[in-house]
Order: sequence, then structure tokens, then C-alpha cells
Amino acid sequence: MGAIQPMINIRKVIPLPFLLMLSVVFVVSGCSDPEFENATNALKQADSEVARLEMALASPANAAMPNLRYLKQYAEVVRRNEPDMYALVATLEAEGTVQGGLFTFLKARLANAKDVFAKEGQASRKLTTAVGAEALAVGQAAKLDVFNDSLVDVINVLADMSQGKLAKLTLAETVDKSMPPTQHLVGNPAYGSWQSGSGGSSFWAWYGQYRMFSDVLGWGRGYRYNQDYWYRSRSASYYGDVGRHYYGTSRNNRSWSQAAQRQPSVAANKASPSRVKNFKSTSRLSSYAPRTRSAPKSMAKSYSAKRTSSYSNTRSAPSRSGGFSRRSFGK
Repeated sequence: MGAIQPMINIRKVIPLPFLLMLSVVFVVSGCSDPEFENATNALKQADSEVARLEMALASPANAAMPNLRYLKQYAEVVRRNEPDMYALVATLEAEGTVQGGLFTFLKARLANAKDVFAKEGQASRKLTTAVGAEALAVGQAAKLDVFNDSLVDVINVLADMSQGKLAKLTLAETVDKSMPPTQHLVGNPAYGSWQSGSGGSSFWAWYGQYRMFSDVLGWGRGYRYNQDYWYRSRSASYYGDVGRHYYGTSRNNRSWSQAAQRQPSVAANKASPSRVKNFKSTSRLSSYAPRTRSAPKSMAKSYSAKRTSSYSNTRSAPSRSGGFSRRSFGK
């Protein structure tokens, strides 16, 4: 580094009127900043995609989302065979509606991004860039084919609850009976988060109505998922092997990456490439994938990105009410 230059009193060098004019130029140029424009366009596109998804969820017979029909059929079978699980089945079936956790999580992230942009978008170029990345992520996650694929995890939970009466979709070759059926939803920030336990261990804490999963499907003893054991033993899932590219938050990706670092011999992807290709949404991974340091290296190698774009590229911390928190941005 060169020698430190002495500080200059800019008011003694440049007349005050020119400083005022320069400030105006900065404000005007800020409005035409490409990052500001990109964020504006990304928010509009995300708003459009979320609205389109909301309309599709109100129409279960929507041809673009066949998994809505399968979800309803699977729920009816389990409800009939397991009447004591009525409330839990109803919660899972609601994932195919606007009341579901995945949809409400997307909508909350979009609302939060809009709020941040409106209040602080012109104050920080870095923040504007993060808002644009978050909006891009929400817009991709709200695409009908991507959301349709995401329902596979909920359907497979119902398949496990049927005790073999219903077939799993797409990822059936990785059935694992060492954990309760709800393992397919663990790790997804729409349903819960990893909390620190005693001794430095992390355990999965369900949100709100999903807390019943631990009791009803936890073999009667309030099953708690230990992150390291879950990561090592989990079955393949859409979210774990594909969906984090669309629905994962930066904190979620960091947590996943840390679990991978603690167990380097465990494969990051449990689903075979041939199975992963069955998902229509994977065709988007060529242009929408997390940077390598936000996800396990083996996952990054499996899905090479032509360009870096996604919420996982931001360094902001996610919140339950939205994609990132203004206070903790950039930390």
C-alpha cells in the first residue's frame, strides 16, 4: 500500500455551490444506476410471477401444476386410512394453496424486499444489488413449474405416512426409514430453522402449525432432528437436491455448507442425476444457481452456473418474515 495522503478540507478547495451541484448529480446518476434499474425490474417481475402463482393455486385443476392434483389425492388416501391424523394431513394439503407455508414465505420475502427498496434502495448500491438478487430468486421460485416441483416433498411425506400404500414421486430410490416421514421438509426455511442446542449441536425447530409434526410423526416422543445426523442420513428430496437453488436463503446455504464441511465424506446430493433431470425446474439451473462458496462444492459441480444470480449471492441474513433483514445486511 502507498503512503497515506494528508486529508484535504474540500470546502477550502471547492466552492460550496459546486458541492451542492455535485450532490444533485450524484442523486440523478443514482436514479439511473443500472443496479437500481435491475432491482426495479426484478421486483416487478417477481410481483407478476407471485400474482400468477396465486391465481394458479386457486385453481387445483391447473394443467401447469399437476402436483396439485396428486397432493389432493394423496391427502385423501391418508386421511381415510389414518383418521387420527386429520389435522396434520390438512396442514400438508394446504401447501397446495395460498395458505401454505411455502407460498406465504415467498410472498413475505417479496413484501420485505419491496419495503427495503422503498425505504433504503437509493441509500446503498450494495443494498440495491441485494434487493435485486432477492427479487430474482423469488421470481424464479414462484414460476409455476418450479413451485409444482417443490410439492414433491410434501407429497412424499404423505406417501411415507401411508405406510407403503402410496408410491413416492421421483425420488423413491432413496427411501430411508431411520427418520420420521417429515425429513423431506427439514432444512427448508419455509417450515422451520436450525437452532443451537447444548454442546454446540443444532436441532431443527418447526414453525407454527408445523410443530405438530414432531409429536404426531415423531414416534410419539417429540422427535428432534440433529443437523449432523440428518445431513448424513437424509433421503433425497426436491428441496435438498434441487430446490435450495430457488428457495434457499443465504443463512440456510451457509448452514448446509457447514454441515457438509463437518462431514466431507457424505455426498451433498442424495438424488441421482437421472432422477434430478426429471424435474422441469432443473432446466433453469444453468442460469440460476448458488455461488460455490454458498453451497457444498459437490453441489456446485453438479449444477454449473453460467452466471451468478440468486438470493444466495447476497450476504444478508434472512428473517422469518422475509428474505433478508435490513439491520444485518452486509454482515
